[in-house]
Amino acid sequence: MAKVLCMEIGVSVIKIAEMDYQVKKPKVYQCIEVRTPEDAVKDGYLNPLKLEALKETIRNALQEKKIRTKRVLFTVFSGKIISREIMLPGVKPHQISAIIQANITEYFPIELDEYKISHLLIDTLKEGENAGKHKVLVIAVENSLLAGYDKLATELGLRIVDIDYAGNSVVQASRHSAGAGAIMVVKMEEENSIITILQNGKFVLQRNINHASTRGTETEDDFEETLEALVGTMMRVADFYVSHDENNKIEHIYIMGEGSRKQKTIDTIAEQIQLPCSVFEHVRGVTIQKKAEEAPIHLFAAVIGSGISSVGFANEKEKERHETNYVSACLLMIVFFVVLTLAILSLALIPYNAALMEEKALQQKAEEYAPAKVIHDQYESMQQLYMHVEYGHLLTEHSNDTILDFLDELEKQLPKDVEMTEFSSDDSTCVMTMRVDDKETAAGVINKLRDFASLRSVTVESITEETPQSGNDVDINTTDTRIYFTITCEYNIAEPVAPDAATAAQEAAQETTATDAAVE
Repeated sequence: MAKVLCMEIGVSVIKIAEMDYQVKKPKVYQCIEVRTPEDAVKDGYLNPLKLEALKETIRNALQEKKIRTKRVLFTVFSGKIISREIMLPGVKPHQISAIIQANITEYFPIELDEYKISHLLIDTLKEGENAGKHKVLVIAVENSLLAGYDKLATELGLRIVDIDYAGNSVVQASRHSAGAGAIMVVKMEEENSIITILQNGKFVLQRNINHASTRGTETEDDFEETLEALVGTMMRVADFYVSHDENNKIEHIYIMGEGSRKQKTIDTIAEQIQLPCSVFEHVRGVTIQKKAEEAPIHLFAAVIGSGISSVGFANEKEKERHETNYVSACLLMIVFFVVLTLAILSLALIPYNAALMEEKALQQKAEEYAPAKVIHDQYESMQQLYMHVEYGHLLTEHSNDTILDFLDELEKQLPKDVEMTEFSSDDSTCVMTMRVDDKETAAGVINKLRDFASLRSVTVESITEETPQSGNDVDINTTDTRIYFTITCEYNIAEPVAPDAATAAQEAAQETTATDAAVE
């Protein structure tokens, strides 16, 4: 496959790796590192006012290294990129995307027109009650973020192959380094950090942390504060991972990205977490060519990882596949019409006498089945009577019966550590506000409510995070954070169907069946 420019535009530095794209043993030919123009990027978003300066910086760097590759793959990270782990049925991998698109509103409270959705297949479970199901990371990114990179590529005269999510780039770069003992990989940048745990080459857990960018005015105190916050989050992620299974153990911590430039980062993490810690020096399965041998891999690891396999926010292959599907569909339509034409011609050649014989046979059957029609009419009369009686019974029921069922189910199913702060209800819906300790518990409660037999739908209206020590601002170091979330539940109320409407639907179904039988 042709070469590609894998590119990451950071707050301070632009990293570019020229390499093979999506092959089993890719080669990295060159690695370039160039200073990012001031204020050109903020939280992953490209500044339109700085696009010209950014274009010139990249173009000059490519010309200086005599790189002529015209295909580009961006890897991006932003605090506004949202992700969620979900469990899907054991469908074929190419069907996963369609299932996600059909149920996306259950995963994210977003406007679909404003976001691009992609996913990363984490694992297909082989045992337990979920055996055969897929564990998938669903990722949503704003179209406005992607548009900036698309415009930059156009200005540079490059063709976008894909736009990757930095979290996936980290996984692809480090998955071959994870054996039976789990590893923690931390990509530390000026504005954001990604903490990833992998085991046996598989993605297990990933968390993101946002920092305040201090580019151009960074002090030692700023660095110390950022590092302290990062270490605290790393410890909580490690504790969460170990708490799920006493056999879980993290054997090593690897650091990549801008934070890996300072030895103090390595020393502080190793001292406070009490685990071996080092910079990420090797992307296994990738061959580094002569011109790239001097490049510090711990800075370019995620960029190289995107070239191994990307999530597909702007996948060129996907477009090509759709175009191929259109051609195939046209060919199938042509074949279909040819076959249909031949079938019609064949029917026209059936002898007329055969048609007359069939008509006589049908008349004889009609005479034989005449007595059965009397019994059928009696059956339909009794059925009509039964439907009227049943409809009358349903009219005596009240929606309050459903509310009582819901309250009973809520009392049995709601975990003890969940506090309900507000509750209001009418005949059809209720609104509840609950308080829990963390987002994982909130997600568990919401999923459990969606399984209630007494509820037709559950809609999340809002989720807020409050920390007593810092008011509305979230302090990442505190352990007293509380999650408040408000949900609207619609009761599952049986709607009585009038006998006339039910009869009409039944007759329509019978007519369809009769038509199908006649065609056959």
